[in-house]
Amino acid sequence: MSNIKVSNPIETREYKHQNKERLCYCCDTLQPIKEMIHKLGFSNHSRGYGSDFDNENIEIQLCSNCYKDEYKEWFNETPKIEDSYCEIYKHEDDIYNLIKTFLLENQEYALNHIGNYHMERQDWIDMENKTLPDEKYKEYGMYSPSECKSYEERFPTCHYPVNRVYNDASKGCWCPFEAYGDEGQKAGINISSECHYCDYFKLRETSIKDIKDEHFEDYKLYIKSSLKQNELFNKFNNL
Repeated sequence: MSNIKVSNPIETREYKHQNKERLCYCCDTLQPIKEMIHKLGFSNHSRGYGSDFDNENIEIQLCSNCYKDEYKEWFNETPKIEDSYCEIYKHEDDIYNLIKTFLLENQEYALNHIGNYHMERQDWIDMENKTLPDEKYKEYGMYSPSECKSYEERFPTCHYPVNRVYNDASKGCWCPFEAYGDEGQKAGINISSECHYCDYFKLRETSIKDIKDEHFEDYKLYIKSSLKQNELFNKFNNL
């Protein structure tokens, strides 16, 4: 008698994906018919500004064993409106925490939809598993983990950024190669991918300087021309 075990096709990930209209995202089991699935979401009435799910087409599927009446209340919640336009929901953390209990493959069904935008299913799963190649992030117009890491590590420690002082006395921090952050050479919430590709990074040797906005273009020219002069000297000095 053969010892080879043949897997039940109903248990395979691909089979479940092909029959996902019958799939409970929570317990990951297929129901006999799709009418036994409870669907909850707001894919037809996307939430607006202020919501954690602003413009996201969220929908989940649950079997009768996993479904709870309170979930319906979460998804059908009427928001509190602040400042005439900002939607505040009480149960959005509950919705998100519920989805995060699903298998990653089932989270994708719910979370990989923002407006009309979505990633290829496997790419989204690979991104969540932190195995998506950098070039894939670029295809989707996203910053790669490598670019984020370079910015967070390099920008706050590089020799070249300066505090850029504007006419209203506010300050930002900029380097001559277009990367920018917050005053005091702190990485900002927006990523500057320039740090990842910059050939001129070196650790700061002096304290950061303040430069008026009107003089910043001259500072850029000074740094770039100085570096270029050094490159040309090293290249042609021994001719």
